Amino acid sequence: MRTSWAATTLLLSLVLTLAACTEEQKPPVNDEVQRRDQALVAVVQCLVDHGGIPRADLRGQPWLVRNKVRGSAELVEWLSVHRETVYEGKTLQAWEDEATAAWPGWRCPF
Repeated sequence: MRTSWAATTLLLSLVLTLAACTEEQKPPVNDEVQRRDQALVAVVQCLVDHGGIPRADLRGQPWLVRNKVRGSAELVEWLSVHRETVYEGKTLQAWEDEATAAWPGWRCPF
């Protein structure tokens, strides 16, 4: 009986160890690319919400749906064209860099 209990305990601990080792590991939230993407969406949303980007710059953009910014390849393309454009006293690049550095604590200053 004692051998059976020891074997059962050993088997149970092996199963638990194996389950813990095979659990899917998610990448860290602080991944630089993910932080930058989230910060870019937040910055552009902030500027859209407060009229900081001229409507002409927003017209027909597929990443802007009902005044909500959606992260996408098109948003990144738009950023590359407007990177040096000054909105509310800073370039879009400066806004993005500031938000990324403070992410996830960055808040819209308006």
